[in-house]
Amino acid sequence: MQIAIPLRPAGLRLAGWGQAFLSLAGIAAIALATPALAQSVGIGTTKGGATAQVTAAIAKVVSAHAGLQMRPQPYANTSQYIPVVNSGKLEFAASNIFQLTFALNGTGMSEGRPNPNLRMVATLMPFRVAYFVSEKAGVASFGELKGKRLPGFKQRALGTYLLLGTAANLNVSTVGWNFVQVPNFPRMWDGFKRGTLDAALAAVGSKPTRDMKAAQGALRILPINDDRDSVARMRRHLPQSYVIEMKANPKLPGLSHDVKIMAFDYTLWAHKDVKDDTVYRVARTMHERADDLRAAAPLWRSFKAAGMAKKVDIDYHPGAIRFYREKGIWRQ
Repeated sequence: MQIAIPLRPAGLRLAGWGQAFLSLAGIAAIALATPALAQSVGIGTTKGGATAQVTAAIAKVVSAHAGLQMRPQPYANTSQYIPVVNSGKLEFAASNIFQLTFALNGTGMSEGRPNPNLRMVATLMPFRVAYFVSEKAGVASFGELKGKRLPGFKQRALGTYLLLGTAANLNVSTVGWNFVQVPNFPRMWDGFKRGTLDAALAAVGSKPTRDMKAAQGALRILPINDDRDSVARMRRHLPQSYVIEMKANPKLPGLSHDVKIMAFDYTLWAHKDVKDDTVYRVARTMHERADDLRAAAPLWRSFKAAGMAKKVDIDYHPGAIRFYREKGIWRQ
């Protein structure tokens, strides 16, 4: 911003103190007109998909209201930015809770590569994920997919663990099934739309499900079980996942009837040495601007500020705990 300082009128002379007063006033005016540089922090994210939508909303709200500049740092996948945050080169990141659990313990998708420096900041919203098929395929259960063309992923890919968790929940063996290898979820969805795959994983209510319905007609969600033993088997592959029942909703593809599906929480987390005040301000701003977050994208609609401090088997950052205690929502 340019500051216009009026020149003194011709013929007007100022004594030394008057000149000094004008100089100080000019400096003060410039200082007040120049916004202070906000602290800049990064948040790890993916180049597209749900994680990119989650982090974009957080960064926008934090940058606008927390006195911080939060900048998304995109990577090809979650596994790439986990060690960056663990090393302290990046302050924040988001992922589903079982990937965070794997990362901390060096298990599952992070087998042999523990990342002990990660701390929870907030539980965000549940992701509700299931296998979708076309209604016209006549498939009503996961077990009936044997002999069909299913998406296959690399050993440590997210899609592989969702497959293992689903199969374990239903106590179904997928040995000898027909898997068509795909490199990522977008390619899987494209394959389903083209008819080269007979089923696809997706979050309920997400844009991919609407696109798949537009290409293949009415969809069906394949259910899973919610009894204790089934959930326990699922959690061996997907720690801290759970099962919810969704009521029929004709506005959402696949929900022509009530169905029980897999769910897991999305989380915001940080390096353990990020300043307590920084994490405090992020948590406070998200809590106070919950309406802004819910308006950011459809997947935020189930976000509840009171649930940010949900009890999980992961340590929270001290800065987040401080805020949650102040709000009276810390129960751990």
